[in-house]
Amino acid sequence: MQIGEDRNRIGILVLFVLLVVSAFTTLFGPRFIASLRIAKPKAVTPGVSAPSATSAGQQIQALIGSMVGETTSVALNEADKPVSSADSATRLAGFTARLLRARSDAPSITVIGAHSMNAKVNRAQLLTILAEAGRRDAQVPGSVDGRVLGTQTARAIRVQYGNCPAPVANTIQNQINGPPPPSTDNANCVLFTQTPATSAVVPPGLDIGELATIALELSGMSPNQTRDFQHVFDLKSTLSMSLPRAIRSYDAVQINGQPGMLITTGGRRGPTYQLMWASGGTVFTLAGYGSSGDAVPLASSAR
Repeated sequence: MQIGEDRNRIGILVLFVLLVVSAFTTLFGPRFIASLRIAKPKAVTPGVSAPSATSAGQQIQALIGSMVGETTSVALNEADKPVSSADSATRLAGFTARLLRARSDAPSITVIGAHSMNAKVNRAQLLTILAEAGRRDAQVPGSVDGRVLGTQTARAIRVQYGNCPAPVANTIQNQINGPPPPSTDNANCVLFTQTPATSAVVPPGLDIGELATIALELSGMSPNQTRDFQHVFDLKSTLSMSLPRAIRSYDAVQINGQPGMLITTGGRRGPTYQLMWASGGTVFTLAGYGSSGDAVPLASSAR
């Protein structure tokens, strides 16, 4: 008899829970679920090349794309192509390749394929992200909803010196974990990338500069670091960059008369420093696994 009563109580309880859940879903479900939804940009074609020296960090343009829309699409994704010389790289990339004259060892050179991405603006999502970022007063006109934000990055050149870690597969797990820790054998590794500044087609009324600021902070920069960074680099240069995952400190430097920023990292994965500067419409990134004290002399030797 007791068993039967217990079963009845359990049945009534289950029914009550189902009714509550059903009522909650009907009344509040869509809004509640939407509030929990984190925008997941549609996975772009695997292998899209990061224009920076290392793909360990998030591309600024990709972060902006994921903020403005639920999906991004790849309009162009050229394959990377190893070349035998700087002259070959120059012909294929369409601009003069530079080498680090301070290094006496022979480099391996790759022309990074051109790529472009489009993101369809979702105004409601963008307003939510701006509010979460503390920009509750930001104005986003209704006219931008459904419009397309596009970015285009031309072919770039990557020059690699020394014994560098093997590239990791472009998987979700590797994007979360980052590259494996380097060994002491990688201390002489230097990656030097030369990238034409990214161009963007921006819907009228969309403040991409504000979005770039948020993207830099999402990459791990503090507000002060972000302000200093934007004092050195304009928007087009910023869109061409990827920042390292763990920023420990940074210094303003000069590379052959051009302002730059030297970032030292606090992580155990990836390069120990990343030096960035821009000149003549080209963004330069030098990432190394050795001492950050070598960065400026190496960069200054680029010819």
